Amino acid sequence: MTTIIGIDFSGARIDRNTWVTQGKLAADGTLEFECAYPVLRRDVAYLLLEAPAPAVAAIDFPFGVPYGFVEFLDSTRGATEMPEVWEMVGGMPQEQFQSLRDQFIEEAGYEPKRSGDGSYFPESFSPLHKFNPNMLPMTYFGIRMLGELLEKQPDRWIVPPLGTASGMNGDRVTLLETMPGAFLKAIGVIHKGYKTAQDAIKRREVILRALEGRIGSPIPAALRMGCLANDDCLDSVIAAIAAATWAQNPDKFRHPSDEELALAKLEGWIYVPQSPE
Repeated sequence: MTTIIGIDFSGARIDRNTWVTQGKLAADGTLEFECAYPVLRRDVAYLLLEAPAPAVAAIDFPFGVPYGFVEFLDSTRGATEMPEVWEMVGGMPQEQFQSLRDQFIEEAGYEPKRSGDGSYFPESFSPLHKFNPNMLPMTYFGIRMLGELLEKQPDRWIVPPLGTASGMNGDRVTLLETMPGAFLKAIGVIHKGYKTAQDAIKRREVILRALEGRIGSPIPAALRMGCLANDDCLDSVIAAIAAATWAQNPDKFRHPSDEELALAKLEGWIYVPQSPE
């Protein structure tokens, strides 16, 4: 069986609102949910380090930053892949990271998106976004965590597009960047208003029914109630289903083209299915 983990990673100033959904993917492709729970952001690394392998963990934060900002952080190093950025960011406090972001945006005159986000997700925020107070901390803490994981267990991880699905078996853990709203949109499910709209609970009901149809089985009642009450819980369930879909067949997802691959390896890439099924 493959361990399945969906993580809705929070950038809240106070360490809260991060949710995890865990399950198993059986040999016949059945997703068996086990539990969903809130965790401290700082404990996500421990969870991933201890997860039984093989595993796929789909996580909702940017794994990298736009190319222009990478050059701004360290123009002499010439970083070409995400781990080099993780090392740079891991060596600075949050206040310095934010100050450099502010300086970069002031000089650039706009908030650049990563190449893949700009091409496929016009609704997405830049990882450097100034007016959503959670975006930059989520990027900073997420990237620091990835660097910590790589430092502690360098041979444990596959991080597409840096690695391939060939490590799915054995002792490897795939870390997959995802975005719940983009995943819903890609599979043809309502993806707006389920967080804050006046009828948000009804919209979550629609999403849950669609997700149950996709996985071919009911979501456990207690987990269903948690999703209706808390959109972060629902996002972690969506991420878990994205992880399970990847574990079943990574070819169902949109991958960087040959022309997009170099930048994707540096900036990161949001993985969603190629089209509604």
